[in-house]
Amino acid sequence: FALLMKKDKYLQQFKTYNPNAWCKDSCDENFTDINHPCRGTSSTCGIHHKNLDPGTQRPCSTSCWRFAFRFHQEESKESRGFMIQVEETAGLGDGQKIETEMAREANLKVFRTYTNYEGVDGREMGRISKAVKEWYDGDCANMDLENVFIGDVNRSYTK
Repeated sequence: FALLMKKDKYLQQFKTYNPNAWCKDSCDENFTDINHPCRGTSSTCGIHHKNLDPGTQRPCSTSCWRFAFRFHQEESKESRGFMIQVEETAGLGDGQKIETEMAREANLKVFRTYTNYEGVDGREMGRISKAVKEWYDGDCANMDLENVFIGDVNRSYTK
């Protein structure tokens, strides 16, 4: 999905962070337990001493994944950015539910894509691009989570 964003004429101007691109640790032994108190902040993470590279003061390979994710959410928020969350046909994963909660806590705009078929080939990127552009055209005022359908409009969809 991040690669398709880089090919989109509008979305390519934005910096992307793909949390699946590198391995991280977790202060949650189950990694995605929504009841675990970590929400990616220094005050909630149980391995805060491992979260920042001493030289760059940025997340590193030993970071708790929640801390690294929240770090990038906060950077995005500071630059009037947003988060695109890709919901698979099976629904959100447990980690994605945590990411949504952290975005809400950070007051970060979330565009959540949903679909009625497996895979994305790029043709549907125009819909998410349009939604993001409209948000910026509206001076980024609406901070509510926004669902964007990127599936086949000629096929049925049930959520």
